[in-house]
Amino acid sequence: MLSTSFSIYHLEFFLLVFARIAGVVSTAPIYGTRGVPIRVRVGFGLCIGLIVATTIGYTPLEYTTILQFTFLLIKELIVGLSVGLASTLCMSVLNLAGMFIDREIGLTMVTAFDPMTNASTTISADLYNYMVLIIMLCSNMHHFIITAICDSFQVIPVGGAIFDGDAVYAILLAFIQEYFVVAFRIALPIFISITLCNVVLGVLAKTAPQMNMFSVGIELKLILGLLVMVATIMVLPNIADFLQQLTEDIVLSLLKTMY
Repeated sequence: MLSTSFSIYHLEFFLLVFARIAGVVSTAPIYGTRGVPIRVRVGFGLCIGLIVATTIGYTPLEYTTILQFTFLLIKELIVGLSVGLASTLCMSVLNLAGMFIDREIGLTMVTAFDPMTNASTTISADLYNYMVLIIMLCSNMHHFIITAICDSFQVIPVGGAIFDGDAVYAILLAFIQEYFVVAFRIALPIFISITLCNVVLGVLAKTAPQMNMFSVGIELKLILGLLVMVATIMVLPNIADFLQQLTEDIVLSLLKTMY
């Protein structure tokens, strides 16, 4: 016999669950890229929302007017967007590291349009982004994002999110400080090698002023930078692990400020 217990209240409950999951799916890395069609995102969010709503069970919502329900909907959407944007910001560290690298080896003016993010990025940033993304896919980082938002319903009830502005501000401030440090650490081998190359070119310019060190330096720094990038390609798994751990820490810290 079919169950007829589903009512309009269950639909409203499901909409709140879907709003939180939709916020993650629309902004998180891998899921929120332009390469994933919008219909696929919506369908994936609906499937995950239906599973989560069925698993956690229906709980009555505390509201009396449509305005209060809209407020609850916005709160759930903010929770999802916070998780997705935090994950995206952690991945954007690679863009800053790529800018540092291209500035050192002389490829700053060479930019490419990235259809995944709908923005212009440098060549090195694209290289590191896609390679780290492949490594994270192999290490199931995309499973962590879905697991985190699904488990958030256990600690943050539907419609029960409480936002602590001071705690979020402290987390963002600490992340911004870490953001530049991590990006510079990724670009550090290139920076050191190019700095040593500039020192050598400066000494040669003094000892052999008849040589045009400017034209020699451009080609030399480009070749040296590419060689160092190839030599340090083996540390990309470590970079991917560090970024994944950073993403987990930021996401969990944000969720702790909402209950």
